Amino acid sequence: MDIGALSEENFDAVDWINRTLKKSDDQQNKEVVVSSLVSKLQLYVQQVNSALEETSQQVLASMPRIMNDAQNLQAEACQLKVKMAEIQKDIFQVHKETSACMSNLERLDSMKTTLQIAKEGLQESDGWGKLVTELDDLFEQNDVKKACEKLKALQKSLIAQIGLPGQSERESQIEGFKNRLEALASTAVVQCFTNGDIEQSKYYVEIFTNMDRLPQLIQYYMTVQKRILQQQWSETVELSQNSSSTAFLREFYDNLFQYYQKQQKWCTVVFGPAQFTPVSVLTELLPNLQPSRENTVISCLKRNDDKLTTLQDISTANVYFGRLFIDTFENGAEKIDLPLVKSFSSAIFDYFNTFIGQTASFEQQWLSSHLSELNLIHSTATESVRAIGNATGKIFGWIDETLKRCQVITQNCGLPAIVIVLNDFLKSVLEKFRKAQQQLHASQGMEHDWNLLQTCVSLLEHIGDFRLKLSEFEQRIVQSVQEKKKEIDEGDLKIAYICSTHKTSGKRELNDFQKLVENSQVLSSFDQRGGIFASVFDSIKPICEYIHDTTLAAIFAPIENQLKAANIESDENMELNGDDLPDYSFAPQEFITVIGQYLLTLPQHLEPLMLTPSQQLKSALELCDERYARVGTTNEASADILLSLVTEECCALYVERIGKIAEISTFGAKQLACDIEYLGSVLEELGHSLSTNLQQMITLLRAPADNYLAVSAGCDPRLVTAVRQMRKILSKD
Repeated sequence: MDIGALSEENFDAVDWINRTLKKSDDQQNKEVVVSSLVSKLQLYVQQVNSALEETSQQVLASMPRIMNDAQNLQAEACQLKVKMAEIQKDIFQVHKETSACMSNLERLDSMKTTLQIAKEGLQESDGWGKLVTELDDLFEQNDVKKACEKLKALQKSLIAQIGLPGQSERESQIEGFKNRLEALASTAVVQCFTNGDIEQSKYYVEIFTNMDRLPQLIQYYMTVQKRILQQQWSETVELSQNSSSTAFLREFYDNLFQYYQKQQKWCTVVFGPAQFTPVSVLTELLPNLQPSRENTVISCLKRNDDKLTTLQDISTANVYFGRLFIDTFENGAEKIDLPLVKSFSSAIFDYFNTFIGQTASFEQQWLSSHLSELNLIHSTATESVRAIGNATGKIFGWIDETLKRCQVITQNCGLPAIVIVLNDFLKSVLEKFRKAQQQLHASQGMEHDWNLLQTCVSLLEHIGDFRLKLSEFEQRIVQSVQEKKKEIDEGDLKIAYICSTHKTSGKRELNDFQKLVENSQVLSSFDQRGGIFASVFDSIKPICEYIHDTTLAAIFAPIENQLKAANIESDENMELNGDDLPDYSFAPQEFITVIGQYLLTLPQHLEPLMLTPSQQLKSALELCDERYARVGTTNEASADILLSLVTEECCALYVERIGKIAEISTFGAKQLACDIEYLGSVLEELGHSLSTNLQQMITLLRAPADNYLAVSAGCDPRLVTAVRQMRKILSKD
């Protein structure tokens, strides 16, 4: 039986009884088990009661002793409290009696300290004159080392005399000695820096550090190094005077970088880590070179005819030099602060800003000279169109070279000016297209020439190719501008060397150009309505329309000639009595059958050219008529659209010619209606239909005179009146 469970906090009697009974033998009598458990529990209860009674007796027996101990402890606590009060009283009395004595002792100790300081000051004052005399003697003997030691002792003496009269005079005297010592050591300092003597240089670093004049020593070092590097530059420039090569600048830059690597280690040993970097020497040297790099480059440009290549070489040398240091700064252990890097960057590149401004002018001259060398306009339109088609690739090849040079020479900072040049250049190229179109227009004759149609389509294809290539280049320029803007906005170490970004005007120009790019539609739509070449794209559209009009005129010329030659204004058959002849007795006249036969032959001539037009031709046609833009999205082909334009023009001209008839007989009206119906059949064969005016005119020409108004219901009122007057039908109004 588990008696321990009875003492558990969550004891449950029912659960305990059930568990106990489950442990018994299943065959055993449950009543016997319960009886046994009750007996055991009664025994345990008796044992517990007995233990409690015994414990109670023991506690009662020990209570008198416990009470006695508590009373004794209380008495001792009262005695301790009384003694502590007496001690506190004694302490207060002692403090009262001795406070005056302690104040006197503190005052006497303060007086002693003051007297001691005054004594030491007087001793130092007595020794000041002696130190000054000894220092003067050492200066006379040019003994720098001992003079430095005496000056150090004199500085200690000055510190000891702080607060004594004559402090400012002593400080001035110290500064005078520092100046004399610096002047005395200057020659030796310059000599050791020139020779690169590490030990001597470290010795002078210690001397100048003790004088608190380490910056002046560093300035001596910079002066010496700039003189050495200036001499190297002068020799380099002198050797390049009789040569057109631009290698002299890169050679000088290589020498400077080798100098930096060598002197960086030297300065770390002499001046200590992070005390000084030779970059400061180069930062002061480069803008003050004599002759200046700007004048040297100007002289080099005068000696070279190819000025753009010269500027490329110079800019490449600049960027090469800048990247050498950028890589060194990023990979080196020493930390170079960004302001110093930017100042160094300005020292490298700022002189070149003048030539960045001239690059656009040089590019304009280069492009103009190359364009003038192309003989694009010939004696015949066909030769001119062929020459333009062959030259388009060359022209955009030149533009590509210009953009690449802009990247190399200006790191794309000069893109705004280059884009202005390219706009003017491209407009000059478009003038060649315009002149070729004018030649095509002038070459139209009375006789039809299928070669003229082929030439017109070829010119359209060439200008479409021009448009596609220009759009591609515009996208490239936009991307370049966005990348440059991102570099400038980030302003990180990698692009700190980029030229022109330090110039407020250059940065503002790029920002304005970036806004133009953001406001343009070049990224969202091929249909150019804005962008950096907006004016060029605007010039392309009218040229395409003119060429397209010339194409239509060339195709339509035979139709126009037939309509004009037919002289349909006169009615030779007015005297004939054709009132009773049935409609099937009439046959179309010769001029309309010639027009019909010509129209039926047009598809075989147009389909090879425009059934599946090239992307270039499609690009040009889209500017001529918005219906061409549907090609590819519908089953309609470019040839169908052109043919529909021809048929529309044919119908319009036919209506115009009919409108000039002053009077027509009934026979003539039926003949004219027959001619129009024949034209309608031809157009239907081509997949087109007569214009509404011609369809209504057939009805009006065949309408009986006595029922004319009823038959003409629903027709154009103006057309109804014109035909009525032509047929001399009297109005019943």
